[in-house]
Amino acid sequence: MRSETDIVPLDKRTPGVQAIEPLIFPVLEAVYTRREKRLRLLAEQQGEAKGEYFKFLAYLVEAQQILKHMPLGAADVSAIRAVPKQGCDQDHLEKLLLEIPSWQQAFLFLVQQVGCMVPETTRTMLEKCGQDVPALTKQAANLLCGNYTQVDAGLAVILWAALSVCWAQAVEQDQQHIQQTQPAGEAKLCPCCGAQPVASLVLGGDREGLRYLQCSLCETRWHRVRGICVECGASAHLEHWTFEDLKAAVQIESCGDCKTYLKVFRLDYDPERDAVADDLGSFVLDTAVEQQGFARAGLNPFSFPG
Repeated sequence: MRSETDIVPLDKRTPGVQAIEPLIFPVLEAVYTRREKRLRLLAEQQGEAKGEYFKFLAYLVEAQQILKHMPLGAADVSAIRAVPKQGCDQDHLEKLLLEIPSWQQAFLFLVQQVGCMVPETTRTMLEKCGQDVPALTKQAANLLCGNYTQVDAGLAVILWAALSVCWAQAVEQDQQHIQQTQPAGEAKLCPCCGAQPVASLVLGGDREGLRYLQCSLCETRWHRVRGICVECGASAHLEHWTFEDLKAAVQIESCGDCKTYLKVFRLDYDPERDAVADDLGSFVLDTAVEQQGFARAGLNPFSFPG
């Protein structure tokens, strides 16, 4: 029976204690399959009024999965991997993005696939953006630089989805080189692309109890030791929040030192959770924690701050 896990098992051929892997690369087919499944389930649970957005997102992820079967060329993989991970001048970033046609083509494809599900005014805006490559590139650079409020919310989700499927494919195809060159140190931003995490994952199985952060852009997971704040590294004033008991699969970890928080998914309790879909489906927990004065440290690509 085919496994649908999106985390490759450890290599059992090496005896003794296994070293902690600094990076776990995504199995994109499984990532998108699970995410679509979770979004459709959440759409049913949310009911007709709130569930429509989850249905739209499920179709968007389905379209991403189609794009996954259109592999990037070597030139685009190299160009994407050459994009600076952080601290890049936006004008320079725009020039780099203009030379990468794959994300532009991915955006046009996604608009074609899901455009019928958005209001006519939004669809018209998306189509115009697709026809103006320099303007679209400026918006893509805004997203990659973290200037989320500069991008229309109706554009941001689909544009990020296009960037994400391309950046994830580039990482997937460049795994061997990344493993040979990527420093093993821990970070609060993705070591492969510099994007923010969606959430923390506490894994089960062969990696029982290990914490990894999941990238909001390229879907890579990277190791981050537990017991310290993801954002500032402090450990003295960490708290865990949940509406249920301490065995809840969805929790929030907050830091009293920097006043930030990040969602935690206990895959050791419920391995079927998806960081992006289930984070969106548990925003009521975010609201409760934010009312206590904490600010979110991560990014959900289906709900940009604005």
